[in-house]
Amino acid sequence: MLKKIRDSDADTVMPYISTTAILLILTAFFLPGIFVMFIQDMLFYSRDHWSFLRPSEAYMGFGAAMIWIAVVLLSFLFTKMYAERKDKAYKLAGLHVFMMAFAPLLFALSIYHYAFLDETGVTGNSFWTFSEEYIAWDDVEEVTRLVDETNSAVLSYTFSDGEKSITVPYNSREYETRRAILSAVQMYEWEVTDVFEDAGTVPITF
Repeated sequence: MLKKIRDSDADTVMPYISTTAILLILTAFFLPGIFVMFIQDMLFYSRDHWSFLRPSEAYMGFGAAMIWIAVVLLSFLFTKMYAERKDKAYKLAGLHVFMMAFAPLLFALSIYHYAFLDETGVTGNSFWTFSEEYIAWDDVEEVTRLVDETNSAVLSYTFSDGEKSITVPYNSREYETRRAILSAVQMYEWEVTDVFEDAGTVPITF
């Protein structure tokens, strides 16, 4: 494969690479929402979930992978054109193949970044891992919620059992998530602490 890449003609591949790169960059701002939702539903959907949460980083990571592919393709094209113009042997094929290998990893990390709530507890998969973390409702010792100080909007909830913590995104317009968290808080009578970025903490009780 490397030999084929090295021997390719820049003028021949330029229309394909440039078109592909432009399409990837343009669609990276809206296609991740479609692909992430579809793939995660296909892989992880369960009727037992009270709420399935997709952190914004999952969409951002997927879009970043698309843009990364476009950047690598354009980098290959420009360096190949430069080498041909200088009539030099092209030596960066291996580097660009190596760089391209990061894209599938970033796609996978984005797909495996999620959280869900069910009747037994909260499960989360952080962005840089492929393994789930789980905390049973009975084991929860502390609940905090991140609040936007400017408009008092709740941004996320964090559940901790004393050893590990799982943070789940929160949007008051998502009925299933709002109902699931409120039900769990009321059922277990947790004291929820509001955390403001610059204002310290304020304990509240539901």
